[in-house]
Amino acid sequence: MVEMGVLKEGSTFVQLDLVSYLSQDIYHGALVPLLSATVGLAWLARSRPTSGGPEKLPANFRAFEWSYFSVWALCAAADWLQGPYTYALYEAYGFSPAEIAQLFVVGYGSSLVFGCFVGSFTDRYGR
Repeated sequence: MVEMGVLKEGSTFVQLDLVSYLSQDIYHGALVPLLSATVGLAWLARSRPTSGGPEKLPANFRAFEWSYFSVWALCAAADWLQGPYTYALYEAYGFSPAEIAQLFVVGYGSSLVFGCFVGSFTDRYGR
């Protein structure tokens, strides 16, 4: 169900209901199932107390957790902000859209492949 309305001074807006929004294309349609799967897997992966009672954490662990995640979120946000400019940079250097797509696929693919084992390799053999 699509409703048209007037915002102000003649400009219009379109109000979509949830079904119309989710059925726009595959990306919108995958939103709810993937979000549900993520929440379900996070629920299954949570730490559970052992049979001897609740798990005891160090006294200052929550403070460490908040400081770690706040810095991580800042770094992740900075990385996400550079994404749109990377495409424009490649375009300014004269790369075609197909070549830029290949660069992105190779970059993310190498992160996928090497990210799975490089961390454990450096933990085992040192830096």
